[in-house]
This record gives sequence, structure tokens and C-alpha cells, in this order.
Amino acid sequence: MSSKKTSSISFRIDEEYDKVLRTIAKENKISLNTLANQIFGNYVEFEIYAKKFGTLRMSTDTLRRILSNIDEKTLIDIATRGGAQEAKEFILFKWKKITLDSVTDFIKIYFDLCGYGRCSLEKTASNIVFSVHHDLKKKGSLFLKQFLESLIKTTLDKDCDTTITDDTITISFQS
Repeated sequence: MSSKKTSSISFRIDEEYDKVLRTIAKENKISLNTLANQIFGNYVEFEIYAKKFGTLRMSTDTLRRILSNIDEKTLIDIATRGGAQEAKEFILFKWKKITLDSVTDFIKIYFDLCGYGRCSLEKTASNIVFSVHHDLKKKGSLFLKQFLESLIKTTLDKDCDTTITDDTITISFQS
């Protein structure tokens, strides 16, 4: 059971949205209340900051085509800058400080809400391990590897142990 305090609100929505949301909740075997909390949570935790920060959305197919047409050196340069600078700036923009928690929260958001793949995170007292499965193929793995390693190195000053395949990346580092 969650220890977070809740409040009750009521408001009106378009009947069409109500039907669609109820269908989504039923398909996902969750209550309409849970779905609404997820939607509000995504908005409050990410959408507000993404919009203010200037984050763009594109389809996985479009990103995969872009990545496949970039030479590896340029791809590595872009990913390194993205992880070292833009990701760090977003973390400071949203959380106002660089900590292990803000960096790992960013990584979870990057995958869970931005659509770059599905992320599993394990934290122990001495180690952090991220495993990511994505649909971006070989160059996507290379991009994500470089992006995440650069992020972790520049924010936490940690070296990573990374394993990649065409569709999966596993990164571990000491906490």
C-alpha cells in the first residue's frame, strides 16, 4: 500500500475521452483512478519539463532510419554530447542537482516516458545495473551505450561495464 497522501477532486471531461480512458483502463486491468494517476504523474514528472526544455517526439522508425544513415564516428560524437551535456542539463533543469538518484531517475524517465526502450534497474548497496531492451537495432545500441556511459561519467564520475547486442544494452557501475 502506498504511503503517499491522496486528495479527492472532481472535474468534467469530454464524453469521448471518458469512453476511451475507461476502455484503456479495462484493457490494462487497472482502475480508472489508477490510469488517471498514471496520466497525471507522467505529466507532472516529465511532460512539463520536456515541453519547457524543448524535447521533440519522433517515431521509433524515424529514429532508427536516422541512426542507420549516420556514420559511427558522428553517431558516437552526437551520443557523447547528448549524454554529457543535454542529459546533464535536463537533470539540473528538473531536479536542480546532480545525485545518484536524479541520474537514475532521469535514466528511468528516458526509457519509460521517452520511448527509447524498456528499462530494468537494479540497485544494491554497491552497484547499479541497467538493462535496456530497444527496437533501434545495432546503431541504436551503440548510440544508447555511448549516451548512457557519457552521462554516467560526466555526472557521477563513474566508469561503466557495458555489454551490448543489437537490441539490448546492460550497463553496470559502482554506486
